[in-house]
Amino acid sequence: MKPEVLRALLVDRELGELSPDVKELLDAYLEAVPSARAEVDATTRNLSIARETVRRFPDLAPTSETEAECNIVPMIPWLVPWLSRAAALIGVAGLSIWIGYHAGVSGGRADKTVAVARIVDHRFDGLWTRYQVAYDSQRAGFVVEKEQ
Repeated sequence: MKPEVLRALLVDRELGELSPDVKELLDAYLEAVPSARAEVDATTRNLSIARETVRRFPDLAPTSETEAECNIVPMIPWLVPWLSRAAALIGVAGLSIWIGYHAGVSGGRADKTVAVARIVDHRFDGLWTRYQVAYDSQRAGFVVEKEQ
């Protein structure tokens, strides 16, 4: 028999938790193996010291309050912050895609229609003809037009 199993059985026997059949088998084993007798004496001595200590100092004994305290973290409070972060990330990504799409669509319309900024420059006013100078952003140059 392994020493760990023997110690566990001896502790259970001292505490009165073994069934009568198992107790008989353990007693028969202890009679057959004399080297296990030293283990019986050590276990009995340790349990009697533990009992005496708990009698002297009752604060050392476990109470039902200690057993009732559990450190169980429910799944919902742990999951809520991660779900809110994921929702915020999806919202920011969706808003960015929407803004980018609409900026691209409206930018495409500006490319189809020529946006010429007209600046009236009075230096070119003549006696008989008026001219207007404008900058064409598509051609990257100035355009001089005759005013009608």
